[in-house]
Amino acid sequence: MNGRPPSDTLVIDANILVTAVLGRIGPDVLLRVAQTRCLVTTPEAEHEARRVLRDPRLGRPATDLVAEAAFAIAAVQAAEYYEELKADARRCLTEAVASANGSAADAHVLALAWAADADIWSHDRDFGGTGWPSWSTRNLRRALGL
Repeated sequence: MNGRPPSDTLVIDANILVTAVLGRIGPDVLLRVAQTRCLVTTPEAEHEARRVLRDPRLGRPATDLVAEAAFAIAAVQAAEYYEELKADARRCLTEAVASANGSAADAHVLALAWAADADIWSHDRDFGGTGWPSWSTRNLRRALGL
């Protein structure tokens, strides 16, 4: 493995929870990562994932059992823990050039990552250019030897 390994704590974006429940990365990947890393998320990310999973356009409804198992793997950190960092995170995401979209919708994820000194696990490119480490599932699996 080249470079720095993933941090001991990983902040999970909503898209990771959704893809795990829908079987695109599989709940087993969450479990395997959780064996070596502490997984946390925000109330906003959990709410977003639950909202997306209720969308009838997904083609197949996610089972409540699989969803609850996936949500139980990541601890939901209280918003008060990172709230004071959200404005700076919003600004950082807006100015990040790598995402090129100026979206600050995931400021809560970046703020929690800063507060917890944790890397981010996400499929979004929004974190590129923020100067904060983020991992796609593919790169995370490679780094952890999964």
